[in-house]
Amino acid sequence: MTLSIPLLGNNMLFSRIITAIVLVSFFVAVLFTVSSDYFNLCVAAVILMAGWEWSSLSELTSMRARCLYQALLISAMVTVAFYAGIIFGSPALVNIDIFLFWFFSVSIIFWLLALLLVITHPRLSVIMHSRYFRLLIGLLVLTSAWLGLSFLRNHSEGIFWVLYVVAVVASADIGAYFFGKQFGKTKLASQVSPGKSWEGLAGGLLLSQLLVLLMVGINAQVHFMALPNVQTLLLVTFLIATVSALGDLFESILKRIAGIKDSGTILPGHGGVLDRIDGLTSAVPIFSFVFLLLAW
Repeated sequence: MTLSIPLLGNNMLFSRIITAIVLVSFFVAVLFTVSSDYFNLCVAAVILMAGWEWSSLSELTSMRARCLYQALLISAMVTVAFYAGIIFGSPALVNIDIFLFWFFSVSIIFWLLALLLVITHPRLSVIMHSRYFRLLIGLLVLTSAWLGLSFLRNHSEGIFWVLYVVAVVASADIGAYFFGKQFGKTKLASQVSPGKSWEGLAGGLLLSQLLVLLMVGINAQVHFMALPNVQTLLLVTFLIATVSALGDLFESILKRIAGIKDSGTILPGHGGVLDRIDGLTSAVPIFSFVFLLLAW
């Protein structure tokens, strides 16, 4: 069998690769060069861009309505930051572990609902036709993703754990894309996203496992930090890589309902910001919940 992935001959793929390189470079630079507070603010800016696109997916057309939604999203993030004490050393107003546990629990309940919507689409997806429902869950989804990344970054080994979860989601997405293009035959969710396949999902899971093994090997050489045992780490990796696919599929439902192909056009070859972080919106809060439970 010969592989037939046209790299430089495919303008869209070339744009996708160049954009990805720029995004990765920017992300790594911010992660390693600024404090946790400023990192959290940078992530907040990205979340707000995604929120602007979410308002489009919720079919808000007027500038006034979309700006109002941005204000609501900012209010939601400020509120959770205020209670959890995660910005500029402000004291938490509540027991932060309990607060995060229940907040991420609500997020997990939503993603279980999202899984049901994906499996049964389009039968139960009628509830998603309410723009107000879409706007409401957007506040939960985006705020949870921001809170999860902020919580991880504020950890003593936060740089590693943020890098870990982003790398796992990115590798799962990359593996799914290339394995799906080359070997994809069995549709994963044909009613939601016909281009996705079980073979692609398997490729994404495999690549994420190999990446984590590489990270563990490098860590063993440089003795950067004490990691959980490899078996547990690989199981958690399998979970969050799988869950990241759910975030992608759920956004596909939103785009189908709104009748648009991409959430935006700001990223050449990728679409919008939300198209890039959809896997993180599901993976980050669930990983953060597991992180809390396992006391990593």
